[in-house]
Amino acid sequence: MLHRENEIKKYHTTSAADLIRETMNYYKITQTDLADRLGVSQKHISEILQKKRFINENLALRIEAVMGISSILLLNLDSNFKLRLAKETPVQDMKNKSDKFLKRYDWVTV
Repeated sequence: MLHRENEIKKYHTTSAADLIRETMNYYKITQTDLADRLGVSQKHISEILQKKRFINENLALRIEAVMGISSILLLNLDSNFKLRLAKETPVQDMKNKSDKFLKRYDWVTV
């Protein structure tokens, strides 16, 4: 979003895990109960909440059916979160790359 000085203002990027955790806390849902309702293991839910794993399309649809949270919202949150992580993580293993690796074309202005 632009603000007065015409600078892009950065907002906190959250993942689907944060929204799921907030909903679980509000309704006092345990990881075990949610896992049983979604047909996954409690470990799987735990890894999602710890952001070690991200939800896929099928799980997003199950969460929508069980918790009423939009599957599109969940997938967008995770997609934006992963993109932000990728932008903040430097490119690793530069050896064995050509000298053109990540070099912009001259017509790119961004």
